[in-house]
Amino acid sequence: MGNNQIFFKSTPLYKEYLLLEAVEKNSNITQRELSHILSVAVSMINEYLDKVEKNGYIIKNYKSSKDVEYIITDSGKERVKLLNIQYLKSALSIHNAARKDITTFIEHVIEKGFKNIILYGAGDVSEIILQTLEFDRRLKLNIVGIVDDAIDKQNIDLHDIKVTDPNNIFNIDHDGVLVSSYLHQNTIENNLDKLKYDKKKIIRLFKD
Repeated sequence: MGNNQIFFKSTPLYKEYLLLEAVEKNSNITQRELSHILSVAVSMINEYLDKVEKNGYIIKNYKSSKDVEYIITDSGKERVKLLNIQYLKSALSIHNAARKDITTFIEHVIEKGFKNIILYGAGDVSEIILQTLEFDRRLKLNIVGIVDDAIDKQNIDLHDIKVTDPNNIFNIDHDGVLVSSYLHQNTIENNLDKLKYDKKKIIRLFKD
């Protein structure tokens, strides 16, 4: 899950899911490790462990006064499955909402008369746009090139499109450049200005 956790509300139910999932993967996990996973103080972990133990989801096996093994029960495993389904349902809902927003944006780009565009920025935004276009074939927008300032990204393939140097923009037949980065939006627009690129052809996904 990693950094994606920031997009979900830190509810007790979600913390229960994280705890049981962690215990199922490693019965010898420490309370400090659990506190990091749940993003709560170590002093709070006992409270969470006591609750799931009371509900019959785990069993505490004391190897010593300080060494405890947390064994997930069959009921705990079933609980993880149920919470996992609910988690995936929430994640899918967010995913569909995000795809809908991107689809609406692409439709607006097409309405403005753009047909063949270049994506400036070979990151997550470009990946999502390309996935959306592959998913919804109704969207008649062609990505004819991808450019990026980062040398380590140049010459790699993103959905069968080779990423090249921004200086190649004028060598590609296109009618617009989409700034496909949020963090580097200003830098990209400054680079396009240095290239004397027509500002009317610059498409912005993010507002200033």
